[in-house]
Amino acid sequence: MNAFFAVLFVIFFYIICYPFAKNLQLCGYDTKFYFVHMFKLPYDFSGKTNLVWTKRMIRLAIVYLLVLLAITLPYFILIFNFWWIALGVIIEFLLLPFIFVFTALVMHPCEAAIKKFYIKKACKVLQEFKGIKIAITGSFGKTSTKNFLAAFLKQKYKVCATPQNFNTPMGLCRTALECLKVDDEVLIIEMGARHEGDIAELMQMSQPRYGILTAIGEQHLQSFGSLEKIKKTKFELCEHMPKGGKVVFDYASEPTRELFEKFRGEKYLVGQKEGCCYIKDAKYSRRGSSFKLVIDGEEYKAKTKILGSALLSDIATAAYMAHLLGVDVKKIVETISGLSPTPHRLQLIENPFCTVIDDSYNCNLLGARQACECLKLFKGKKIVVSPGLVEQGDKQYEFNFKLGKVIACCCDEFIIMNETNKTALTKGALAGGMKKQNLHYAYSRKEQNQILKSLQEKSSVVLFENDLPDNFK
Repeated sequence: MNAFFAVLFVIFFYIICYPFAKNLQLCGYDTKFYFVHMFKLPYDFSGKTNLVWTKRMIRLAIVYLLVLLAITLPYFILIFNFWWIALGVIIEFLLLPFIFVFTALVMHPCEAAIKKFYIKKACKVLQEFKGIKIAITGSFGKTSTKNFLAAFLKQKYKVCATPQNFNTPMGLCRTALECLKVDDEVLIIEMGARHEGDIAELMQMSQPRYGILTAIGEQHLQSFGSLEKIKKTKFELCEHMPKGGKVVFDYASEPTRELFEKFRGEKYLVGQKEGCCYIKDAKYSRRGSSFKLVIDGEEYKAKTKILGSALLSDIATAAYMAHLLGVDVKKIVETISGLSPTPHRLQLIENPFCTVIDDSYNCNLLGARQACECLKLFKGKKIVVSPGLVEQGDKQYEFNFKLGKVIACCCDEFIIMNETNKTALTKGALAGGMKKQNLHYAYSRKEQNQILKSLQEKSSVVLFENDLPDNFK
């Protein structure tokens, strides 16, 4: 009978640890980060994101179940005093977060070995690939630049690009082993980083001869610690570029220009008149943008449904790389007219009642300013929904105060989501001239929808600026 109750409690303990597993996954399986912030993370079974049952999570779940059984069964079977068993249950319940972290730590050597196996297998495929390999990194604009470049290069080549925002070693492994085909001629690799050495590892795996450095800024400051470390990490793309390799720099930010000056290899600057490619006479409307694309001194008129100056800069960067690789400029210009925004990056969604600008993937101040400028292009009541910016380290309050001021200048109503940046955003918005009655607070998706429903009018415009994952309150 005791064994039966032991199994029931194991099942109960197992189920209630679902939020721990989801938070660990949202933290990128970074056990150290998870342990430090364990009690700051929300304990929530719902939310907009569900636990993804990857192979890694399934392995962790199985081992965790075995650990729970190993802890619970002995005191249920060997102890016959009810109160001692009850005390054991209470202690185990209180220790569940630590038991889960312990299990994740136990799994580290196994996961490291599995990662090493797949990296070795993927490296072999990448070495055998004889086509053109292009690496893209930066603080923001990587995915949009990758998608634009893929569209341009498809006018001449058979192209494979890392899917969605797969930008880690395991993401590159999946691309090489599952997506790359024998007859592909170009492989575009998006490279992300949270720590020094991350880009170097990806460069060593893929060994590309072409590279793009997009805008660099104070992103992931919490893990990097400083802008200097961010620049140093992004410059790893240049340091590991082979002799004869070519790098295109997007002058959308001053740090990128600094790295352009530092690099001694073959390089091209995009975004300034003294550069080899830039955008000229750009005009914006709610229907998109029109501009002149200048490549090597020649001007080409172009139109696109894409909104925002930063995204036009991404287009110019991708266009010049495609030009370097022999794609006819006229075909590039034709392709620009058919480009669509990357999902959740200033994506325009029209419906009969209102217009939605989905910029929920953005998580930097530069991009937020651009989104607010786009919002000003529209008529009607303007509403912004935002939880602010995260992972900004010591500058989190400062950046969110600035964001609040920026938002106050472009909208009529501001819905602040979650607790994380509530104070900074509120004070920033008030400093920017917004009235208290136009500030609203929502702590769940349901509350947000209710407030939106009460505020919306016919032909109103709603900007969703950033969207925090479920592991932020």
